[in-house]
Amino acid sequence: MRSSGVAVCGVLLLGALVTGCTDDADGTAGPADDGRWRTSTAPVDASGVSWAVGSTVHLADGTTVDTGRPPRAFLVAGDGVFFVPADGDTSTGDSAFTGADLWFVRPGAGPVPTGLEVAGTGLARTPDGTRLVVLDADHDEGTAVMRFLDLSSGEETTSEDGMDTSGIDDPVDHLLEAEVEILAVDDERVRARVIEGEEVYDLRTGEGAPASDGEPPLVRDALTSPDGTWRIEKPGSGPDRVVDADGRVVDLQVPQERWNLSWWADQETAVGTVITGPGTGKRTTEGDTVTLLSCTVPTGACTVLEDSAGQTVLFPLRSPVAAIRLQGGE
Repeated sequence: MRSSGVAVCGVLLLGALVTGCTDDADGTAGPADDGRWRTSTAPVDASGVSWAVGSTVHLADGTTVDTGRPPRAFLVAGDGVFFVPADGDTSTGDSAFTGADLWFVRPGAGPVPTGLEVAGTGLARTPDGTRLVVLDADHDEGTAVMRFLDLSSGEETTSEDGMDTSGIDDPVDHLLEAEVEILAVDDERVRARVIEGEEVYDLRTGEGAPASDGEPPLVRDALTSPDGTWRIEKPGSGPDRVVDADGRVVDLQVPQERWNLSWWADQETAVGTVITGPGTGKRTTEGDTVTLLSCTVPTGACTVLEDSAGQTVLFPLRSPVAAIRLQGGE
């Protein structure tokens, strides 16, 4: 028997989820959040490639956001950056966390708690950055619920479709074995593995239905853009190239001779690296400097992200590449 339950609540109710006092991301005591992060008034640009070095998140338009301490994972959505702080026992880019406190920070402001506890496999944003999706699993009770936060209106929709446990003898054990997680998301739907199997949810209504092929696609080839329009090709000799569905090659304007492209941040942004130094070709040698590269299609305009040179860089949660160490040498 399928469960079915969808609820919508407004800004005041959402704001009431956070009460009392809590610790700031830097460990100091601070007031509870007033819920303003839930309703976007000055949305940041969520397109292109975002990346973090230390506690600084760099957005594609050049905006920087200080998270207070290095994030373990982050997403760009709404008016800023949602993040899970790293601690002494975790490494940058490690998304194997559950029950972690989710924080939020706007450009030029300090971090505030959201009151949400999240898992690395249960948190996502829509590509346009207007919605946050949380798969909230209670492993003590063996229950789960999908939460859809509309950051434009401040409304939260919850759904228990696909979450029925009435015919399960041990729901806690079943929840663990089901390995519930968000599998894919676009601007209209989210696909998740939940208690009753794979489900596709409408982001606006919260209504779910059993998944069928291609809603949204489960596996994304890192070399193919999310909408399937463009593909990175890596020939045996010569530079990497980007081609469209008809095989036409994009004229990439890379300002260096040695470079690589590896994955897509969105349907228009290919990400890779440039290499400078004593070496030759695409492989690095001792003394080389490696820096992030972003190329936009169909224009072919490419930008070298200079502040990333030689750094350990973290990319947004659910990116094809979690983190990269930009160092020369074999």
